[in-house]
Amino acid sequence: MNTHADANVAAASDMHAQAVLRRIENNELIHSMDDVFLEYHEALRQTLYIAAQSEVTVLTWAYTAYETAPDIGAKIAISATIQDEIGHAHQQGMLLERFGTSVEDITFNVDPAKVKTVMIMQFPVKNYIEFCMSQALLDRAGRITTKDIEENCSFAPYRRALRKINFEENFHVGHGARWVKFYWNHSPETRKAVQDAADWLFPHGTTWYGLPDDRKTRTGQLKFRIRGWSNDTMRDMWLQSACKFLAAIGIDMPARYDEGTKRWELTCAYPMLCDPETRTWIPQEADWDDVVAQLKAGGPMNPSGHARLQREEWGELLW
Repeated sequence: MNTHADANVAAASDMHAQAVLRRIENNELIHSMDDVFLEYHEALRQTLYIAAQSEVTVLTWAYTAYETAPDIGAKIAISATIQDEIGHAHQQGMLLERFGTSVEDITFNVDPAKVKTVMIMQFPVKNYIEFCMSQALLDRAGRITTKDIEENCSFAPYRRALRKINFEENFHVGHGARWVKFYWNHSPETRKAVQDAADWLFPHGTTWYGLPDDRKTRTGQLKFRIRGWSNDTMRDMWLQSACKFLAAIGIDMPARYDEGTKRWELTCAYPMLCDPETRTWIPQEADWDDVVAQLKAGGPMNPSGHARLQREEWGELLW
């Protein structure tokens, strides 16, 4: 064994990694896979894997809204959302192929119980109003995540892929906001459904970005500038935007506006656990370990929803 030669190779590799890291720290964009050293490679791969797989799960979730869609226009809106989100998975999946994984792998060659997504994607949609509120609140949360990558990611191909995705996410948020306002003003029954949807979905938005900054152990996304905003930064951006939207319509939320700071602040316990069977929140501060365990366990469609996708059992409720 030529240990001296191996040491030289390792040293050269380390020098290259340090040189690329300095370029990243100087806000230079990385275009070539030749410059994606091992740690950077793994951080990018993990980010793309989770993002693409989460996009796929929108199909299994949004599909459950068909039965309550009030008319053909609503059905088309659900179909368009599914088509967009699967397209987002494809966009990021094409990038993922550079890292040794394909969309087929993360969709069909995976244990359904181990699919990575946010917990709300594993709860069936209660009604079309809840679907619209999900777009208004949770697509708003997702848009902040994807906007961060488009504006701040050091890996140039990933930035470019997010341009189309963010255009469509803007449409989803706008569609949801329009119909939430419509149903709020339509009748006492639909107003109650809007408030019920907000009560259920708003706390999901507070945990959308995962652990608070002081509890995170994986630092690669920020170190290698795959993201520019931390979890807490994005959570606050979402809170300010979501509260402004809800307050403008008159929808109640567990937050108040501080006239001194000119900012919205949560008034509910954070984080909280939910009761999956009753779809209600337990109004007391929970331990983050318990919250993470619940997020990983998922909702009632875990693993049945993704298992059904793998069997390609979709479409019979469409029309």
